[in-house]
Amino acid sequence: MRFSIEFTGDARRMMDNIILHIPHASLCLPPDFWRDITVGKEIVERELCFIADYKVDELVKNIDSHKIIAKYSRLYCDVERFRDDEAESMAKLGMGATYTHLSDGTQYRKIGSSRREEILGKSYDLHHKQLNTLSRKIVDQYGSCVIIDIHSYSDELVRRLFGWTENLPDICLGYDEKWFGKDNASKLKTYIEKMGYSCELNYPYSGALVPMEFYHDENPKIQSVMLEINRRVYLNGDAVSEKAVCNIDKIMNFIAENLNPNTKPRCQNVARKVG
Repeated sequence: MRFSIEFTGDARRMMDNIILHIPHASLCLPPDFWRDITVGKEIVERELCFIADYKVDELVKNIDSHKIIAKYSRLYCDVERFRDDEAESMAKLGMGATYTHLSDGTQYRKIGSSRREEILGKSYDLHHKQLNTLSRKIVDQYGSCVIIDIHSYSDELVRRLFGWTENLPDICLGYDEKWFGKDNASKLKTYIEKMGYSCELNYPYSGALVPMEFYHDENPKIQSVMLEINRRVYLNGDAVSEKAVCNIDKIMNFIAENLNPNTKPRCQNVARKVG
């Protein structure tokens, strides 16, 4: 059985100021990645799928919106970390913007400071330049920009990183009240629960990506919310559930119609950006 959802004309227009940000779905490793590796190739390849937000990009394949998708695997460069390791809590585990350790703590590559800057320049900086530029264009045109930061996770990954797996929800909503109001988060949580999913706020992950260009704004014109979708929700073996695709469409539609400041879009001629 196939599931589908049709957006109305107004809903499509409401998506014009929305960016779907997908930082961890890629399985691509550039050729220069392998020159730094200190473990067997099979170890890296096993981790590649395990730590990725595997096929989460396929959940939004039918959504007509701006999409920025990281080009490379997070094993090469994690564009959702802070660039500066001093500001990044995961850096202490060797999992800052440029990982040196796998999720089980195994060191898999050695990189010096100059090599780190080379990697950041090739991946991180280009990704964030694209995100900043598109966000600014949308804010200038529509007055606001909504970022939906899309991720997935597995129980086993949470166990490895944090040491527990109690009461992990089907969907986690990550947010910060400055960038996505508590009332909006509660409304979205209620909507998701009415669909039959368990949902928690900022558990097991918290917060959501905000473009650095806007990060220090006192009167933010950016809204940002993170969707962390448990793999059990959308994967049947290696296949993505069409029912899950349909339900994620509905969640995006709900955000566009009910939680979006851009309720009366002025025009529709911002070019789509796909990373």
